[in-house]
Amino acid sequence: METKLERAKKIIEKYWQVARFGIYNTPNIVGDNMDTIYNDAGLTVLICYGWGYFEVFGLSTNDFGHLKKYYNKLRGYT
Repeated sequence: METKLERAKKIIEKYWQVARFGIYNTPNIVGDNMDTIYNDAGLTVLICYGWGYFEVFGLSTNDFGHLKKYYNKLRGYT
């Protein structure tokens, strides 16, 4: 069975090129327009097309850290 982290990595891999400017596990407070690209089994992934970033909810702090490292690797940062 696929873990939430594995599912999140697949989603981020699919969309990272249109959201190259960050990934967060907290909601924005300025009211940026967000689109839900995944919401199932306790995992929610939102994307802000206008500013190019993700919000991911439902992962543990540790798993989010792994996801952020994976995202940065996709972007060419190590």
